[in-house]
Amino acid sequence: MVELLEGEKVLAKVQPHPVSFWPYYAFFLYYLITGAYVIYEKDAIINWASGTAARFLGPIGIDVVFIAIWWIILIIPALIFSVLRISWRWVIFYVLLAALGTYVIIKMKASVIDLYYVTIGVSVIGIILTDLYRRGHEYILTNYRIITRLGFLGHKERDLLYSKITDVILEQGFLGRILNYGTIIPLTPSGLGTGEDLAKVAVGVGAAKKTPAGETGTGIAVEGGKTVTVPRGRSSYILYGIPNPEKIKRIIDEQRIKKEEAPYLQRTVELLEKLVEKEEGKEEE
Repeated sequence: MVELLEGEKVLAKVQPHPVSFWPYYAFFLYYLITGAYVIYEKDAIINWASGTAARFLGPIGIDVVFIAIWWIILIIPALIFSVLRISWRWVIFYVLLAALGTYVIIKMKASVIDLYYVTIGVSVIGIILTDLYRRGHEYILTNYRIITRLGFLGHKERDLLYSKITDVILEQGFLGRILNYGTIIPLTPSGLGTGEDLAKVAVGVGAAKKTPAGETGTGIAVEGGKTVTVPRGRSSYILYGIPNPEKIKRIIDEQRIKKEEAPYLQRTVELLEKLVEKEEGKEEE
């Protein structure tokens, strides 16, 4: 429950649209489908491994094939997802999971098919945690500020006064346009709500030369890069994937205009008070 300030009123309260977290749902769904598929096709894989891998690896060839497939299924998508999400925790987690599963198979002589049941179990847990993570987001617009909150395995909260907002960015992808959801990024003078995209090119030429003291290398390198500031932010600090984003943006814009008008109104009131005091002084004389 948000504790409101004196005179503060809630204008809108929203949470991310269920489809806005589709990359995470798709990520875990991939593991569920691939795990189930390998289990379904295990007999065909065993027949293939018996004739191919067994020639080179002997009796353990079938287990090696299933473990190798498991590593490929786990690591490659996690690596791609880590690059896209700009977070290495995904690939680190799945590398540790693959290593732990391999260790259990070798030391405890468990069935390699159990690895794929583990994959399905992790996928189901991931889908459930993703939905809980989405539901943990809450965005509250009042007549004073924007409050963004995340209550998942802890608590994060950000308060942003309308007077501190310099610009408001609305982003909608293809699905967002169809299902009417999008992300609103409030920008501030400090740069909160922005990030940088880096494009970098490096070219090098080198050569080795033999000398009495050994080989030495010479080379020339040319490097250049360019950064572009783009609107970006974590889902707990921006209004991520909210329904009816144009309506919410309109509320924000209206409140920004009111806050911009407030100093001029205050100045006008002060001038009127001075004029009244001056007239009252003349009357007393």
